[in-house]
Amino acid sequence: MKRMALAIVGAIVVFLAGYWPQHSQLTAARAEVQQLGARLATAESRVRLGDLLGRLLRTSDAVSAKNYGEAAGLSSAFFDAVRQETTATPANDAASVLRTLLQTRDRVTTMIAATDPGLPGLLKDHERSLRRALGYPIGDSSP
Repeated sequence: MKRMALAIVGAIVVFLAGYWPQHSQLTAARAEVQQLGARLATAESRVRLGDLLGRLLRTSDAVSAKNYGEAAGLSSAFFDAVRQETTATPANDAASVLRTLLQTRDRVTTMIAATDPGLPGLLKDHERSLRRALGYPIGDSSP
């Protein structure tokens, strides 16, 4: 009987000796996966914001070239992407910037249609806002 109890206790000790290190590794791996998932989400958000900045710069280039037809199409696509990103971005500084940009859609559209000379300045302000949201350095404030 004593041998049986010793064998059972021995089996439990051997089981725990093998289980505990594996359990610790699993717990550490799960924490690392969770951390990497958060980093991935942040990186994906930055990539999407970078894409928005690229779209805005293409719109600005079209305005500078006085190609207002192309600028109108690019502007529309830019603001559609901003709206889509606003729903995908969690409530943070970038989401606030995106909502502010989205509120200027009608104004920008009107300015493009009227070939308003103030449009490049407004687009430059939008560019600065997106750069700030991305954490990029902001240069001199003149357009």
